[in-house]
Amino acid sequence: MSAGAGPGELRFRLLGPLEVQRDGTPVRLHGLHQRATLAYLLLHPNRATATSELIAALWRGPAPASARKMVQNAVWQLRTRLLEPPRDGGRDRGAVLWSRPPGYLLQVHPGALDLHRFHTLAAEGRARMREGAVATASLRWREALALWRGPMLADLVETGVRWPELEAAETARLDVLEKYFDAELALGRHDSVLPELRAVTRAEPRREPFTGQLMLALHRGGRHSEALDVYTAIRTELAEELGLEPGRRLHELHQAILTGDPSLDLTPPRGALRIAAAPSPAAAPVAAPAAPAAALAPVPEPVRVRREISALLLAVAFPGDPDGPDDPDGPDGPDDPDGTGDPDALERIDAETTALDTVIGEVASRFGGSVVSRIGSCWLVLFGTGRTRGDEPLRAVSTALAVRQRLRRLPPRRRLRAAVDTGEAVVRHRPPEAGTTPAVTSAVLDRAQALLPLVPPDEVWVGPATRDRTEAAVDYQRARIPSAAWTVRALRPAAPAGATTPLPERARALRTLTALLDGAPPGPRAALVVGAPGLGKSTLLAAFEHRVGARAPAGRPLLARIVPATVDDSQLFTVATPLCAACGIGPADPPGSARQKLWALVERAAADPEEATRLFTRLLVAIGHLPDHERTATAEEVTAAWLTLLERLAAERPVLVLVDDLHHADDTVLRLVDRAAARPDGPLVVATARPGVFRRRPAWATPREPAAPVPHTLTLEPLSDTSVAEQIRSLLPPGPPGAGPTRELTEAVTALAGGNPLVAAAFVHRALHRPPADPAVPRTALIPGPVRRVLDAELDALPADLAQAVRDAAVIGEDIGAGPLAVLSGRPAPEAAHTLADLARRGILTPAAAAPDGTPRYRFRRPLLREAAYTGLPRGARAARHAALAGGPGEAPPPVPPALLRLHSVRERRAR
Repeated sequence: MSAGAGPGELRFRLLGPLEVQRDGTPVRLHGLHQRATLAYLLLHPNRATATSELIAALWRGPAPASARKMVQNAVWQLRTRLLEPPRDGGRDRGAVLWSRPPGYLLQVHPGALDLHRFHTLAAEGRARMREGAVATASLRWREALALWRGPMLADLVETGVRWPELEAAETARLDVLEKYFDAELALGRHDSVLPELRAVTRAEPRREPFTGQLMLALHRGGRHSEALDVYTAIRTELAEELGLEPGRRLHELHQAILTGDPSLDLTPPRGALRIAAAPSPAAAPVAAPAAPAAALAPVPEPVRVRREISALLLAVAFPGDPDGPDDPDGPDGPDDPDGTGDPDALERIDAETTALDTVIGEVASRFGGSVVSRIGSCWLVLFGTGRTRGDEPLRAVSTALAVRQRLRRLPPRRRLRAAVDTGEAVVRHRPPEAGTTPAVTSAVLDRAQALLPLVPPDEVWVGPATRDRTEAAVDYQRARIPSAAWTVRALRPAAPAGATTPLPERARALRTLTALLDGAPPGPRAALVVGAPGLGKSTLLAAFEHRVGARAPAGRPLLARIVPATVDDSQLFTVATPLCAACGIGPADPPGSARQKLWALVERAAADPEEATRLFTRLLVAIGHLPDHERTATAEEVTAAWLTLLERLAAERPVLVLVDDLHHADDTVLRLVDRAAARPDGPLVVATARPGVFRRRPAWATPREPAAPVPHTLTLEPLSDTSVAEQIRSLLPPGPPGAGPTRELTEAVTALAGGNPLVAAAFVHRALHRPPADPAVPRTALIPGPVRRVLDAELDALPADLAQAVRDAAVIGEDIGAGPLAVLSGRPAPEAAHTLADLARRGILTPAAAAPDGTPRYRFRRPLLREAAYTGLPRGARAARHAALAGGPGEAPPPVPPALLRLHSVRERRAR
C-alpha cells in the first residue's frame, strides 16, 4: 500500500474533531455509534479488536441488550460508505474494515492517520536534538504540533467519551510542546514564544516545566520582575489549594533569577550557526572524530516573500512628558538629574510601560498583529508579516482605536498617539514557525516613523495607502497640518442596504434566507453564509437586508446590524439606531422622554427587575442621554446588553440580526449564534463568514448528530463564467457588447477571475483607468492590489510548508514534477511527490501529461494563482531558484498567463 494518497484514498484526522477525508474533501459520518466505532478502531489500527472491547468503549455503564447488534450496524454502515474490501482485484482505498475473530480489524496505512504523523515527527525531532541539530528539531516539533486542531476527538469527548488513549495522546502533545519551547529558548527566540507560553501556562497552571520556561523567557527578555511575579503566583496557588511548595527545579530557577546567575544567559546551542575568532595554533585542539553532519546543520534558510504589510506605531505619553497632563517644564534639581520632577519616575514609568506591554500585546493579538519591538514608550506592531488575511490596514486602524479605548479606562489616563501606513515589503521568516519575529524591509516603517511626531495627542493618523484601502469602513478627515495624512474619526457603521440585486446564481441563497425568516423550515434560528474572500457574501447580506426592509410595516421584523468585534465607542451608533427604532425614540424627543421610552421597553422585555436595571443603565450610554461622568459601562458591555435585549424581544415580535464577517467576531457574538441555533423561538441571526470561522467553531462544520443545534450553512461557490461575464458588462461603460475591445476585455477578465466577483471587478477597474506613460510595466504590477491580497490570503491559509511548495512550483512553471520540486525544496523526491499530490487534492494543482518515465506531473489549475505566487518572491529569490533548476544562471522565468497579457494589451489600446 502506497504512502501517497491516490484517487479515492482516505485520510483520517483524530487530532481534533473526528474527520474523514476522501481526496481532501470531508466525508460526513452520521450517528454517534458510527463515529465512536470508527474512532476507537483508528486508535488501534491493524489489530483485531474484540466486540466486547468495542461495547465497553461505547457504553461507559451497563450496555443495553442490543449493544452487539448496534455495533454490527455501525460496522455495516462504515463498510458501506467507506471501508468496504476491494472486489475482483480492484484497488483498495487505503483502509479496509475486516471481520476478524474475536471482532473486527481496521487495516489502514499509518500514513493516513494524523496521529501516526504526529508521533513520527515527534520522534524525528528527538533524534535531531540528540544529534545537536536544535533548529531542525524545533522545526519537526512545530510541524507535529500544527497537526492538532483542538482537543483529540473533541466531538466525541463532548458526548462523554473518556478513553485512556485520549489522555495519553494529550500527554504526548504536552511533552512535545515542552520540548519545542526548550528548543526555541535555546535558539534565542524567547520573545517569539512568549505569547504562546503565557497561553499554555494559563491552560496548564500546575505543569511546572511550562512555568519555568515562561520565567526563563521573561528573564532573558529583560522582564525580571515579571518572571519573579510568575513564581510568586504559582507558589501562592500551590500553597493555598494543595499545601505544597514548587518543585526543586522551579525553586532553583527562582533563586538564579534573584541573584542574576549568568548561567541563565543565552548560549548558542550545538548545531546553531555561529561565528568565532579562529584559535591560535598553540591553542588548537588535538584532532577529534568528525561530528555528525546533522550536528553541523545550520538554521534553515529563511523564506523571503514580497507582500503588502501595515505598520502601526503607538506612542504613549506619561505624566511629565511634553504631551502628558503634567507641566512639561518640570522642576530640575540635584535629586532630579533626568528632569522628570520625580527621582523615582524612571522606575515608575518602567513598571507602567511593562504593564502596557500586556495591554498592547493582547489587543494586537486580537486583531492579528504582532508586536515586534518597543523602544521606551513607543511600540511597533506589524500586520501581514505572518499570515495574510487581506484586510491588514483595517486591522491596524482597529488596533489603534482599541488600544486608545483601553488606555482611556486605565487610571491615570494615558494619552496615545498612533500612526499607520501600508505598502509593499520584503519579509523574511523561517518556515514554518509563524511565531518567529520576521525581518522586514520596507519604506512603510520609515513613513510611519516620520508621521508619528506630527500626530497630536489622542489621535490616530494614517497614510494615503491605508486610507485608500479602508475608507469604506473608516470615517476620515484631512489632517490639520499640510500633509498627505488623514485623521481617523471613527469606524463607519454598515452602509444601508441598497437595491442591488445579486447575480442569478445567488437568488437561491436569497430565497433560502427569506424562507428562514418566515419560519420555514422550522428549526435553528441561525444561518451562516460561508465563502472565500470576494465571492459576494456581503452583497448577498445587503440584498437580503434590502428585501426585508422593503416589506410592509406589519410584516417587517425589528432589524439590527451588529458589528462582529467591538473596538471603541464610535461603534455604538450601530446600537443606537435600531434601539431608538425599537423604543420609538425620535430625534425631537427630550432626554426625559427618551429615558421613559427606553425603560418601558426594557422593563417589559427583561427576565427580572435586576436584569431590567442592568440593561437600562448600559443602553442609556448608546442613546447618548448619560453624562460622561456617570458612564460606567464599556462599549463591549453596551453591545452585550443590546444582544440580550434582542433575544428578549424575540419572544414578542420577529427580530432579525445581521452580522457581516463573523470570522472576526468577539466571543459574545459567536455565543449569540450558538444560542440562536439551539432555540427555535429566538431571533433569526444571519451571518457571513470565511471558512476560517470553523476553526473557532468546529462543531458547526461537523455536528455530532444530524439534528445537532448548529446554524444552517449556505456555501457560496465561485460564479459561472456566464455570470462573471454579465457582471463585467454591467461595470463597463455603455457600448456595443460585441465590440472588439469590450468583448476581448470581457473574455480576458472572465478567464482570470476564476468565478470571483471581487477579482473581476478589480481587473475591470484597472482596465478602465489610463495606464502609466511608461509602457514597461513591471511584472509585479500586472495584478491589481485587491486581487493580490485575496490570492496572498489564500496562500497563507495553507500550512507553511505547502505555501512554500506552491511558490517553488510557480518557479518551475509548467509540467511540475517531483524532481524539480525536490531540487528547490531540498527534500527527498518521494516527499516532494507526496506534497504535489496534496496540492492536487486541495485543488491548487491539476494533473498534466505524465513525464516520459511515467512519473506524474502537474500544472496550476489557476494560472493567476501561479503568477501571484511567483511574483510574491523577491527578484533575487526567483533568480536563485532558476539558477538551481538550471545548474547555473540563465533559466528562463515561467511565462506570464496569456489572459493577463491580453488584458494589459486591451488596456493600452483603450488608452490610445
